Amino acid sequence: MKINLPKKVEFIINKIYENGYEAFIVGGCVRDYILNLEPSDYDIATNATPKKILEIFKEYKTIETGIKHGTVSVIVNKELYEITTYRLESEYEGNRRPKSVEFTSNIYHDLKRRDFTINAMAYNDKVGLIDKFDGVNDIKRKIIKTVGNPNERFNEDGLRIVRAIRFSAKLGFEIEENTLNSIYKNASIIKNISIERITDEFNKIILSKNPKMIIILYKTKILKYLGIKLDLDKDEKYIFENKLDILSKCSNSLEERLVMLEYLIINRKENEVSYEEDKSIINLLRYSKKL
Repeated sequence: MKINLPKKVEFIINKIYENGYEAFIVGGCVRDYILNLEPSDYDIATNATPKKILEIFKEYKTIETGIKHGTVSVIVNKELYEITTYRLESEYEGNRRPKSVEFTSNIYHDLKRRDFTINAMAYNDKVGLIDKFDGVNDIKRKIIKTVGNPNERFNEDGLRIVRAIRFSAKLGFEIEENTLNSIYKNASIIKNISIERITDEFNKIILSKNPKMIIILYKTKILKYLGIKLDLDKDEKYIFENKLDILSKCSNSLEERLVMLEYLIINRKENEVSYEEDKSIINLLRYSKKL
């Protein structure tokens, strides 16, 4: 497989190789290329330590804001690129962050710690595509599947539970059975995640091409654990899910889609209008006063 890398990305990778190290584009940008989508940004991973990256790019402006976790930002022709050293992560705290980060020289170990198979690929022109976890075939099968044991991945970082639903909504993929069962099993973890991060993922779902995937947030009780209670029986869930189709008919406006969702919640039963604060998305997620 050949990926036509932007000249600046190719320059960064080649410069790292010229200094005796290796580098790859990793994660979402590789996935997007395979899907024939234009990547929004490029993450670069390397076996060079942050200190070595600073030396290699000493003639360029660099930013050390993520250096503790192995990330150095390099500005090439006014564009910022994040370069991160391959990492191993220790036991996680609070279902969100590792207690410590250890650098590794093996890209396999770095890819192994990532969330989903479709995001656990790497590429450069010298080696080609590295796909140890069958990400390409999962893209072909149109499924969202964790790297390794889903219970472990979700307990490491609870936000991955909502990210799985977001990727499903964005790409129109199904969530693989074991992964979905694990979301049901571990949904309560979401209580440990900051509401700002959950809101960001929720916004991406409602603004996607498949906003009706919000129903999974109800079915798995993710929203219930956040205090957004909407008790529906089986028939009511079916009716409510079908009504959510109207969200995709709205303009790609967060305000418009939120208003429509609130309307559907209030009028969720035929010929009945009801409203309770604890069912309101807008009150329990984190939005600006202006919005």
